[in-house]
Formats: sequence, C-alpha cells, structure tokens
Amino acid sequence: MLTRVIYRRIWVYRLAMAVLYRGAYRARFDRMSALLTVNERSVLELCFGDTVFAEHCRRQGRTWTGLDVNERFIARAMEQGFDAHLLDLRHAVDLPVSDVCVMIGSLYHFHENLPELFERIKAVSGRFLISEPVRNWTHGNALLRGLARWGTRVGADAETFRFDEASLRASLETLGRRVGFKYRVHHVARDMIVEVLWSS
Repeated sequence: MLTRVIYRRIWVYRLAMAVLYRGAYRARFDRMSALLTVNERSVLELCFGDTVFAEHCRRQGRTWTGLDVNERFIARAMEQGFDAHLLDLRHAVDLPVSDVCVMIGSLYHFHENLPELFERIKAVSGRFLISEPVRNWTHGNALLRGLARWGTRVGADAETFRFDEASLRASLETLGRRVGFKYRVHHVARDMIVEVLWSS
C-alpha cells in the first residue's frame, strides 16, 4: 500500500493535523472522550492513526483496542503499551466486541460501503461515536482541495470524496433506516460529532 506523506511519521501527522485544525486538533478528542459513559469500559477505535484518544481512555481506566492499516502507527502504539492491531477494515469480517466503538476522522474512506461497515459495528458494539470532518480544506479552492486530498490519502486510490454536513446527515438518515439506528448530533464545527444508538 502506498502510504502518503503525513502518515509516514507521527510528528508529521500531528503537525499536519494542527495546521488543518488551526491549533484545535486535540479538541475533537476531548469532545469524544466527554461522550463516554461510566459503564463503557471497553473502547474499540477504528482507523485510530494517532494515540490521543487511547491516552484519554488510559487515564480514565478504560480498556482500549485500536485497529489501523498503517504499520508504523501500529508499532508506535504497541511501543506505548496499547492494544493495537493491523487490520484493513475494508476487508475485515469480525471485529472485537466492545462497549463502545469510535471512529475519528476516517468515515469518508468507507463512503461506498457504509451499510456493511455499520452492520459489522452494530454486531459488536453497544454504541458508535463518530467525529467526521465536514468543513475542511478539501471544500476550499482548487489548490487547497488538491493539497489536502493528496496529503491525507491513505491508499493508492484517488479518494476525492469528502463529507460535508448535509451529505453526512443524509447518509446517516438512509443508513439509520437500512441498518436500524437513531443518531444524535452533539457538535458541528470543523468536525461533526455524532452518537449512533442501535435499534433493538
């Protein structure tokens, strides 16, 4: 797999995120962490990339498991003592069981296979929390769109798709009827933070 520039080194990744988030990169992790309930002791993070949320979970005494396709990020997380595993979510069948599943900034990678992804997550988690960029450089002028999409591309595919607030809401409405869930929007700025509650 062709790993793009900002995914090669964690310090480059964090620098790029700090620029993209205008210094508020860690705020989205704080907001996501605040949504965890006392009873949610086991957390599964999909496409985790950085370990900021894992650090939140550790401080709170929660069990964290992270899945990602980037070998460098997996190795770094394991060096820090985190339970991280190499997995291409596009081809995964079974996921680890958890009280809550989170995905931060990666849902757009799976926009063509969202029903299957949500079904798999529903089967193993009590709740699903999403933080997804809906206002970013990829919605700016042509030059910024090109730079942002090239720099944050994980694989060899073009990956030109990005959500905006309207398209994410529309996708969640359709998915909710198909998969069986209600959703609640907790925050909308650069990211939209969403709580997915599975129907019984």
